[in-house]
Amino acid sequence: MIGLPGPELTRDDEARLDRIRPASVILFTRNFRSVAQIKSLIRRTKEIAGPQCRLAIDHEGGRVVRFPDALPPFPAPRLFGEARDPEKMRQAAKTAACALKDWGFDLNLAPVVDVLTPTSHPRMVDRCFGPDPDLVSEMAEAFIRGMREGGIQTCAKHFPGVGPAELDPHETGPKVTVTRQEQEKFLLPFRRAISAGVDTVMISHIVYTNLDPSGPATLSKKIITDLLKAEMGFDREILSDDLEMGAIQEAYGIEEAVTRARDAGCSILLVCKEPDLQDRAWRALAGRGHPHPDPFPP
Repeated sequence: MIGLPGPELTRDDEARLDRIRPASVILFTRNFRSVAQIKSLIRRTKEIAGPQCRLAIDHEGGRVVRFPDALPPFPAPRLFGEARDPEKMRQAAKTAACALKDWGFDLNLAPVVDVLTPTSHPRMVDRCFGPDPDLVSEMAEAFIRGMREGGIQTCAKHFPGVGPAELDPHETGPKVTVTRQEQEKFLLPFRRAISAGVDTVMISHIVYTNLDPSGPATLSKKIITDLLKAEMGFDREILSDDLEMGAIQEAYGIEEAVTRARDAGCSILLVCKEPDLQDRAWRALAGRGHPHPDPFPP
């Protein structure tokens, strides 16, 4: 999954899309000028990248809404959690999904199903439904259901739960040191989202010392293949978080990051901003026999 530099496709962008043929392209605020322009950008991107390419967006609600002035209002998850009204959540998600679908989007990288704790990073507070795993699960199920009714696929994130993390993986590599038993409350919303039919799961860049102290979850076969796939029974697409984040780039080059994430069990690898890193990631995987390295499996 790659991002695009701007609101229009340059010749270099078109050549990159044709060469990589990504499973998905994600759009951000930098890609938007108007509704007509974004629809045209989406159509052209799909024409070049091919029929397998899905257009993705982070549309969580609140401050994580990429085009707030052009889409229906979508409050922060925290507010839906405080209201404790799953039906309102479902209706709001369906309304948002219908608008996204009309523009040409296919996949929303939401809901956030992380459980808040007293140590949660301040940036996560509005993005989470709350501190109660059952409430988080119930609201996430409603979010998934509403999005599905509007024709948009969903992504539960950030597995296996970033709630206890004090640092931000966008900037550095945090660790979670809760016990295996304590980890279960952070896994519950993911189990419930899987039962609700969530389409994808995104893996976090945090080190979970109780699960695999050797490195970030994104690169951990124990967490992705053994826990998420084998133990929890998730057999659909698994996304890395953005491999350009500080938690990964300060410790690994992009080539090592994409190959290790792929080997650990991620089927979709996110390189969301820099064209040079996208090209390097593609070459690293193509050199291992993956000419189009992250197609959605059938």
